[in-house]
Amino acid sequence: MEIFDCSQSLDWLPKNENGSEVHAVTWDGTKGEVEWVEGGENLQLTELGIYAQISTDFDNEVAKLEAEDKAADYSVQFRMARNSRLMECDWTVSSDSPLTAEKQAEWKTYRQALRDLPTTKSGSDRDLTLTHTHSEWPVQPS
Repeated sequence: MEIFDCSQSLDWLPKNENGSEVHAVTWDGTKGEVEWVEGGENLQLTELGIYAQISTDFDNEVAKLEAEDKAADYSVQFRMARNSRLMECDWTVSSDSPLTAEKQAEWKTYRQALRDLPTTKSGSDRDLTLTHTHSEWPVQPS
């Protein structure tokens, strides 16, 4: 079953008897319904009719997002995220750092884990880029 979220302007669609605009259209290939923004009884559908354009718009948006995802260079983005994490903690290992020697050692271990990550990770660059809390990202010392 497909659910077409109508977050774009759908002024061209008819409103329900209460004047409410379309919120979403569900369709399983043979039947479906129209849900309204302001409530009211759902409109039962046996064919998409005028609502078929929503399906086309939805499919086009999905294709666009998938193409953008494929075009993204996640290896570059992953390294940028990793480098940013390294830069954010440069102060921890400087000669005038206020941290104890023990804490500095923890930060050095963390920073080394970040530098090693491109060769030690098993997850994809995409996963690590999109999930900043991914389990393979080293945990900062407290």
